[in-house]
Amino acid sequence: MQTNSLRSQGLALMWLVLVCASSVYAEEAAPPQTRPLRVATGALAPFVIKEGDRFKGFSVDLWSELARRMGVEFVWVDAGSRADQLESVPRGDADVAISAIVMTPERERAIDFSQAYFDSGLQIMVRAETESPILATLMAIPWKSIGKLFAAALVLVFLCANVLWVIERRRGLDLGKGYLAAIGNEMWNTTLIIATGEHGERRDPGTVRRIVIACVWLMGIVLITQLTATVTSSQTVQRLRSIITGPGDLPGKTVASVPGTVAADYLSILHQPFVEVANAAAAIDLLTHDKVQAIVFDAPTLQYWAATSGNGSLQVVGPVFRPEKYGIVVALGSPLRKGINEALLGVYQDGTYEQIHDKWFKSQR
Repeated sequence: MQTNSLRSQGLALMWLVLVCASSVYAEEAAPPQTRPLRVATGALAPFVIKEGDRFKGFSVDLWSELARRMGVEFVWVDAGSRADQLESVPRGDADVAISAIVMTPERERAIDFSQAYFDSGLQIMVRAETESPILATLMAIPWKSIGKLFAAALVLVFLCANVLWVIERRRGLDLGKGYLAAIGNEMWNTTLIIATGEHGERRDPGTVRRIVIACVWLMGIVLITQLTATVTSSQTVQRLRSIITGPGDLPGKTVASVPGTVAADYLSILHQPFVEVANAAAAIDLLTHDKVQAIVFDAPTLQYWAATSGNGSLQVVGPVFRPEKYGIVVALGSPLRKGINEALLGVYQDGTYEQIHDKWFKSQR
């Protein structure tokens, strides 16, 4: 009887331990919800797009599906930039943060991430070259500078023509023409000297005349050399300004990016100066108005803007570089992480993730 009593007490104790353990596990896996979860986010198309007081986008749709599967209620908190979203969770202003937040080892020291839900990276956006090569070449020629050069050449030719006219009159040559006609003829002779190095009249040219002809010819060489240099340098500068196909072409270019992002950190590592803008939309506005030559930012956002704005005037160039992954932010040690990861596995497995992805990115493929 005593043995049976001890056995019963042991079974009762084991049952009590199992019940307590199950209760603890249940609390870790799905903590009781006493209020809606506060989900921090911020506008960053196409992941989060704000329309009035409502949010839409890839990350918005994904989180709504995850919350449904987890059986939790939530409210959106507009936290602004991704840096502010990250800070809102450990500060206690939000329980979760999601938009297009890059997972980094440094950030994981302060917060926890779910498993990655999007593969991303950096890319470069430039203005599209829509004009034909011939038109682009003509537009690149510095017509104003060339006009000034031709005006100066015309004045010099006129002065040289007068010198030749005076020399010929002193030599007693009968020009048989008025001043204007004679100067017009001498200007033509001056042009011939510049083009061929010779004067049309070879009979007894005279020492002074030879010296003047040589000086006019040298002046012509200088003018032609200056003209060639002006056109060539403008074409070289135009090619250097417009050809951007990857990160290696960024040095010397005017680049825009958002400070505090992985893109900005990457440019800083390369010692590449950049124009600081508040967001990708502001950078695109600068690029559209030709105030910068390129934007370095998250590839999906640039691809989305190239496909939906700019009327074909913007294009994303080069491969995706500096690969990165987006994750959902929770506080360190938060039990929400397990539930979010389980829900993510579910949307991957049954094809829901692909449906949400295609809704926002299929048109960009």
